[in-house]
Amino acid sequence: MERTPKSSLAAAVSLATAMMAGQAHAAGFALMEQNATDLGQAYANLATGNGQSNAIFGNPASMALVDGTAVSGGMNYIDVTFELDQGAAASPIGPINGGLGGNAGESALLPNASIVHQLGEKTRVGLALSVPFGLSTEYDEGWLGRYHGVESHVEVLDINPVISYDLTPRFTVGAGFNVQYAQAELTSAIDGGAVCVATQGPETCTQLGLTPGDVDSDGHVRIDGDDWSVGYNLGVLWQATDRTRFGLSYRSGIDHKLQGDVDYEMPPALAGSPAFADSAARAGLDLPPSVAASMTHAFSEALTGSLGLLWTGWSSFDELRVEQGGGRDDLLTTENWDDTLRVAVGGEWQVAPRWTLRAGTAYDPTPVPSAEYRTTRLPDADRIWGSVGVGYEMTANWSVDLGYTHLWLNDSRIDNTTESAIPNRLTGEYSGEVDILGVQLNARF
Repeated sequence: MERTPKSSLAAAVSLATAMMAGQAHAAGFALMEQNATDLGQAYANLATGNGQSNAIFGNPASMALVDGTAVSGGMNYIDVTFELDQGAAASPIGPINGGLGGNAGESALLPNASIVHQLGEKTRVGLALSVPFGLSTEYDEGWLGRYHGVESHVEVLDINPVISYDLTPRFTVGAGFNVQYAQAELTSAIDGGAVCVATQGPETCTQLGLTPGDVDSDGHVRIDGDDWSVGYNLGVLWQATDRTRFGLSYRSGIDHKLQGDVDYEMPPALAGSPAFADSAARAGLDLPPSVAASMTHAFSEALTGSLGLLWTGWSSFDELRVEQGGGRDDLLTTENWDDTLRVAVGGEWQVAPRWTLRAGTAYDPTPVPSAEYRTTRLPDADRIWGSVGVGYEMTANWSVDLGYTHLWLNDSRIDNTTESAIPNRLTGEYSGEVDILGVQLNARF
């Protein structure tokens, strides 16, 4: 049976669902694009904040930089080019026909919104809406890797109420809950000709018109599921000197227990098999913990620089396992991902009383350990960020930020074999690049 990964996620609100489907742009399927203000400096200041409410995602203690009430809302447009440049596929029964799948990347809009309110001299509360994890890939129906995956849509909506408290004028602590909704939809083709040969013999399959590796003999499987779960985030902000501050934040891992369905469509000669009966499905999706650390230093009244580190515990993502009903075998994908450490450098320069320029770069390594564990649903690769941005203060209370980032993805090899009764091996090389354009509107009262 074709193995089909279990991870699947999507938005809780119908309007947001249409806007949040996006290819993952940080390591693994994490999404860094949580505001357009810091996009311009590659999120080097993730844990030290920017003085706006949209910095809640990076560190709840960063609310210490906000006086009064602040609100922010923004959108990042993500344009993805993601292709298998060369490849081949085969099973023990024979070769697989089909093309290279075309551009599997999908363009998307990724929204964010936040508010911070100062309750007293030392206490602030806030609320942020974000999409911290997600991926979306879609190949041509008849491509040669179709038994590994055709469509993959994974999204997580995060609702984050937070509170901060100034322990001293220079040291702030913050904490919050992450209420998450996760949903996923995954599809794959099934090699109906190979299944027929393995179970009924080649002569019978020839009479039935079922040929191994031929798209006209394929069946299909669709898995979907969703879940609500809760985690937490913590942070500290230390204003070491008038010019230098340090930030440290932690986001817990969150374990989702997805509940959904497995639906099969098979050629008529195989449709009655109990192995391909529709059923309920369950799957665990363990989202990783992360730690962000940043230092921000003001070299002058106009020039500020930041250095940021982001550790993500992707080693928790060791497999994708879908439990089917009817006592059938689980659908399994071994991942064996590694933890990652992202490094970013950025800064901003106030070139005029109302204008600020930003720039930054980052190295973001993939958690995928080798070509053996790289899958078609997320053939992740090491990437370099190049970012620029501009901010304009329209009035004393209103400002707008624009950010642009280009991601250079290293070419990456795939040599992956499905863990199924009839294993299918796909080899080849992927290439890709990403462009991100963001806009953020901020207000303070």
